[in-house]
Amino acid sequence: MEPADSIRRLGFARWYERRLIEGHAWFISGFVCLVAIAACMEELTFRGSFPRLLFYVTIVAAAVAIGVYGLVRYQKILVEAEEIGEHATCRACGAYARFQLISSSQVRCRKCDNEWCLIGPGQSE
Repeated sequence: MEPADSIRRLGFARWYERRLIEGHAWFISGFVCLVAIAACMEELTFRGSFPRLLFYVTIVAAAVAIGVYGLVRYQKILVEAEEIGEHATCRACGAYARFQLISSSQVRCRKCDNEWCLIGPGQSE
């Protein structure tokens, strides 16, 4: 979903909070995968049966894939939230997150009616 749609529906403060929560949930998922990889690698022995070896290799491969995806998502979500968050302050009166979306990228301050660009080109997911 476009950031503008979510911000319009939730408001900036809730959108920002939810993006940070989602990003950190992906980070925790990546960390759990790292722990799973370490545990499986510790249990992995080449002296056991082939199905057991295949099971551990499958778990490690899945954990690597999910972990890498989770950490990439974490980084993308946080970068997006920070880039938009940097533009959430009105330059005229200094009010933070007190604006109304008037288009998909333009906002108007609720305090002083100043307009500025919140979401630059290429910032939407």
